[in-house]
Amino acid sequence: LSRKIGSLKQNAFALIQEVRELGNLSYLDLTRGIDLFEEVRRFEMKLIRQALEENDGRQVQAARMLGLKITTLNEKIKRYGIDPHEPLKEE
Repeated sequence: LSRKIGSLKQNAFALIQEVRELGNLSYLDLTRGIDLFEEVRRFEMKLIRQALEENDGRQVQAARMLGLKITTLNEKIKRYGIDPHEPLKEE
């Protein structure tokens, strides 16, 4: 239970950070429209990278943190071309 709570806290923190960043973006002009799928993809990649970094690249622990099956996380890592051991870059 404490692991799940920790995972929820991490995800909530990441979501709050993302909302803050979106609030500071001047290019986000909804009157012109945005690519929702690209924004969701970018957010998902950031969460995956953060979970991997928090767990020193260990995919099983990162999958638990994200509430995913390891096979799902592995598929997303491959799809997005994420290096599990690459440090998280500041955007």
